[in-house]
Amino acid sequence: MNQQVISIQNITKTVTTGGKEKNLEILHGVSLTANQGEFLSIVGPSGSGKSTLLHCMSGLSKPTSGSVTILGVDPYKLRPAKSAIFRRTQVGFIFQSYNLIPALPAFDNIVLPLRLSRKKVDKQKIDQLLKDINFNADPANFVTALSGGERQKVAIARVLVSNCRVIFADEPTGALDSVSGKIIFGLLRDLTKQGVCVVMVTHDIEMAAHTDRAITLRDGQLRQILDKPNAQELFEALNAEKK
Repeated sequence: MNQQVISIQNITKTVTTGGKEKNLEILHGVSLTANQGEFLSIVGPSGSGKSTLLHCMSGLSKPTSGSVTILGVDPYKLRPAKSAIFRRTQVGFIFQSYNLIPALPAFDNIVLPLRLSRKKVDKQKIDQLLKDINFNADPANFVTALSGGERQKVAIARVLVSNCRVIFADEPTGALDSVSGKIIFGLLRDLTKQGVCVVMVTHDIEMAAHTDRAITLRDGQLRQILDKPNAQELFEALNAEKK
């Protein structure tokens, strides 16, 4: 039995909106676990709270209430210095907004976590990885000169080289063509075979159907958990919520 690496218990998330400081609860008591080597997908309509849930469970956005544990650690109780080390060495993030450093070339963005951790940078290995993910731009180019799809590949490559134990991915293939998307998904799947836990938010039902478990989210509530889902089950689960 694989070791549990993520546990969230009864988390809620409330934000303040508008000039009159109205409170809006985005997540309503969500509980979930994920194991070593598991590929978990989070699906649901736009505005259902998928990205908010991912940010809360990854240590990026503290829940209003409830608990979060990653690899036995509550990320929200770590001091800033230890939190930075934990994120850099144990947890990887793939964001919709890429979160790259404009002042650095693509190659330097990719190897930044390695340099911060004082790990060896293997240029040949990086070059091969870029070929594997169909990165067609010059790695020496600044990321501001790259297309959205190529920036996404840089962000993904940065995570793939970091040897982290947990990866949180928010629509990791959203900016990519179908061929590149399948390649990236395959690389993430290969990492789970090495024991990495991957949690992915996606709108792609076909992609979610190839993960180990899929959860459906609507209006900030976890509605269903599907083990070894198929596309038809996911389609029916998502459409059942509309009735």
